Amino acid sequence: MLAIIGIFALVTSVIVCGDPGERPGTRSFLVVVESSLHEPLRASLEQYAETLELARYEVHVEPWVSPGTVVELRALLLEHFESNGIEGALLIGDLPAAMYEMPYETPALDTMEEFPTDLYLQDLDAPWVSRNGNDFYDYHDLLELDIYTSRLIGTPTQLVDYFARLERYRREGPLVDRSAFIFIDDDWHKKDTSNASNLGELYSEVEVIQDKADSTLENYLAKLRGEGAEFVYQWIHGAPPGTYPGWLAFDHVDDEGEFTQLKLFADDIEKQNLKVSFVNLANCYSARFTDDTLAVATAYTVGTDYGLATVGSTKMGAQTDPRLFHEGLAKGLRWGEAYREWYNQVGRKNDHWHLGIVLMGDPLLRVTGDLFPAGPSPDTTLGAER
Repeated sequence: MLAIIGIFALVTSVIVCGDPGERPGTRSFLVVVESSLHEPLRASLEQYAETLELARYEVHVEPWVSPGTVVELRALLLEHFESNGIEGALLIGDLPAAMYEMPYETPALDTMEEFPTDLYLQDLDAPWVSRNGNDFYDYHDLLELDIYTSRLIGTPTQLVDYFARLERYRREGPLVDRSAFIFIDDDWHKKDTSNASNLGELYSEVEVIQDKADSTLENYLAKLRGEGAEFVYQWIHGAPPGTYPGWLAFDHVDDEGEFTQLKLFADDIEKQNLKVSFVNLANCYSARFTDDTLAVATAYTVGTDYGLATVGSTKMGAQTDPRLFHEGLAKGLRWGEAYREWYNQVGRKNDHWHLGIVLMGDPLLRVTGDLFPAGPSPDTTLGAER
């Protein structure tokens, strides 16, 4: 167990902004930040805690001395769960992860799939076993998540900018006009999107592209470089592990039957500054944060002027049925709460698709909005490397 190095504990008994979506009383949340990032982010984290005080959140901040082990990280989360009743945690920087191995779902792939899973950190008393004694877990009991966790990875400058976006979103409203965009590439063109996967409960405007002739990289970029969409739900092939940087692959067959595949690389997502704040990534490996590369989910979260939160997978897989997740967001649940509800009812039934699901960004965000009165903010560039 790591010693507690620092804590911001902010509690208020005054509701500044009426919020019927919140449970009564103070709620507790943990931020674990890599120690090398603690000082550059100090002002940002103080502002973050002060703003969440308005939503009756007590935010605890723990600097993490690297490298540490994922067993110690889980013990730290359990300690705060038992002593402070945390409902979730934001993990900032290069923090340890549990590695898992399992056979591929497709029998033709006769090797083992190896990937990080944050579910190890979310069910705090479930046993995890490595039956062959290597560094990879390969068995766990049926899970029921006690808490949710989310990752936030980037340079000090990117992270300072990210927290400034959070503040802007909570004080001023959406960073992109409120609408949803569903993009379904060729292999899933018959997917049922008649109810917009429940995104119609969140947005009055939902655009869907899924016809093979229309689901092109050109049309995808035209949408997200143009007017953009606050929420994107997409089914597109993703880059396998070891690909540098990560990418999305758009399949297309022209009128002559010629097959082409065009790639959108993670660094191009950043360079083109795509206009989307929330992304549900049905793209294999898109959130694989342990590889020494830029993951697609990281690019969407911290690499643009609009990114706030993503849900994606570190392995082959995605949310096979996200309707409950989207429905929870529409009810006003926060990003992490909606994920936890989805996993406990849907996700835990299918390890092959869901054991690698990872959140990135602030899990306390609500897609329905968190508007608080504008107030003075500290200089959040303090200590950042520019």
